[in-house]
Amino acid sequence: MSVAETTTADTVAVRRIQRSDPVFEDVAPAGEVVPGMTRRTILTSGAPLPWHRYRGGQRQAILGAAVFEGLAADEDDADARLASGDIALRPCHDHGAVGSLTGVTTWSMPVVVVHDRANGTRGFCRLNEGGSTESLTFGVWSEGVAKQLAHVRDVVAPAFGAVLRATGGLPVRPVVRRALAMGDDLHSRHTASGALLRLHLLDALVREPGLVPPDARRALAEYLEEAEYLFLHVAMAASKAAADAASGVPGSGVVTAMVLSCDEFALRVSGLGREWFRAPLPPPADLRGRLFDDWTTDDLDYVGGESLITETTGLGGLAAAASFPLQDFSAGTPEAMVELTERMYGITVAEHPEYRIPALRYRGVPCGIDVRAVATTGIVPAIHLGATLRHGGHAGAGLFTPPVAAFRAAADTLTARSGHTGEQP
Repeated sequence: MSVAETTTADTVAVRRIQRSDPVFEDVAPAGEVVPGMTRRTILTSGAPLPWHRYRGGQRQAILGAAVFEGLAADEDDADARLASGDIALRPCHDHGAVGSLTGVTTWSMPVVVVHDRANGTRGFCRLNEGGSTESLTFGVWSEGVAKQLAHVRDVVAPAFGAVLRATGGLPVRPVVRRALAMGDDLHSRHTASGALLRLHLLDALVREPGLVPPDARRALAEYLEEAEYLFLHVAMAASKAAADAASGVPGSGVVTAMVLSCDEFALRVSGLGREWFRAPLPPPADLRGRLFDDWTTDDLDYVGGESLITETTGLGGLAAAASFPLQDFSAGTPEAMVELTERMYGITVAEHPEYRIPALRYRGVPCGIDVRAVATTGIVPAIHLGATLRHGGHAGAGLFTPPVAAFRAAADTLTARSGHTGEQP
């Protein structure tokens, strides 16, 4: 494939991301909306691994999800059923979904539903569990976690979905555009985007109080106040819908997914469809950022995560220069955050026409990570990532450096297969 053909392929892929028009349409049980879900399926983050390789918080969350869903009597029973295949463990990405940290999603758990009306794709992400630092998302399973999961499933989610459907949904692109101008990166910081979402929902509840019963209305209002990372899950689903639209362009090296399991980093590129390119994770001690309380990097471990999907559309670490309030969790200073974003223009195909950074004179965020450019320059995508404890729990956030080996493996495969048709998703 010639340089001109490669450039054209990358342009086609990135234009699908740029034109994406996501609308947050609904909150519904995963079993009702996520393609390919069954009652005995559990989705989790990362490229697929055999059951025995899951460990730590991610393993604990999967076991807890099986018990919560009634697929097993207890954790020992869940372990046996997962090992035998009686419970099917599947990657979120293979079902049009993405998972925050552990990513565990079962049939009855509510997911956000985002419809990309420009590309015709949909993205899903499990609804945020609430304000606690102890949750299934962070790799914790306990009686209190089970109670909160049930409350969100049975009380909050039905009310949330009813309000969204009554209002015709929330267009995501205007929220992202405004939030970037208000200091969000749309990965680690959602102060502005979360406020805009709450305003939309609470305004609807005030205007039409009969949309949901009074008890459910109060529960939804309390949840909206506590769920700090609520909009992250919406941004993830929106980015997944856009990235799926960009997948399957023969010859394109545009990254369409980046994921963590407890054991590996992996990525997909447009021209190679569903194929995963994997590399070992860097030591947790390499995470640069800020931890809560008295935690140190010795207390950290990986529990999985797919919020990196936001970086594939130019948000998160690629948009660091838009989010100076994150300086302690990112590059350290506003100047360093500007430099970080400026480096990202060297490994991306284009700039986003809608998502702009005030500190860069409203230059569009760098959009469309190119594995060939990463392989050639050695510059890897900047990723804002939550930090988790070895035995589960939220510990802070930082700047994650993905292993360049996975990008080089994908670039080498693209070169080797030059002239062949990429797998369609």
